[in-house]
Amino acid sequence: MAGRLSVVLADITQEADVARLRDVVYATSPTLEALVNNAGTAFAAPLEILPLADLRAQLEINVVAQLAVTQALLPRLKAGRGAIVNVSSISGRIASPGIGAYSASKFALEAMSDALRVELAPFGVRVVVIEPGSSPTKIFATTRARAESRGIDVGAYAPLVAALARRADEGASAGFPPELFADTVWQCVTSASPRTRYPIPAGIRRLVMLRRLLSDNWFDRRIRRLLGW
Repeated sequence: MAGRLSVVLADITQEADVARLRDVVYATSPTLEALVNNAGTAFAAPLEILPLADLRAQLEINVVAQLAVTQALLPRLKAGRGAIVNVSSISGRIASPGIGAYSASKFALEAMSDALRVELAPFGVRVVVIEPGSSPTKIFATTRARAESRGIDVGAYAPLVAALARRADEGASAGFPPELFADTVWQCVTSASPRTRYPIPAGIRRLVMLRRLLSDNWFDRRIRRLLGW
């Protein structure tokens, strides 16, 4: 692996960093086999009290910056007839209270992926979405620390926020192993005809199917019951 791995630290919300990343890739090879867009973060708060600056930052990081990197590297991806793997979330298929901004960003990433998939098909570039459920990462611990540092007064939403925190902790501790994610990415980038979406783990696939079959009102009642809201 020595001499074959180039590490570039980049804030993908900054044009100069994206340009530097592009230059490194372009200097390395005339083609690119795969791009995995996995950068992301979450800003949590009920939407009534979410600072609009947080919403803008959420969309900038999880949506706009993903497209910036994609645009920068597309010439090499076209040359290599490569694959773009956009890492979404179950929250890109099912919106959750308390993380409405995060869900909105993932819904947008899903829509952007759908458009790119059709636009890039004639160039041989495959566009795939991975939709993970809860996993043992620090994303929601970071989210909680960020919200606390902002001193957002949750007011009457306190019971909902507390219930969501408990559910997030439970989900993260019982999440799927990172090897499943790595294996899924490998499958996406090596398959000549990958599926358009990969919900992981298996329980997420069942949840997505269930969401398709049930009404909005039923699902809303179910979520409120689970959260005691």
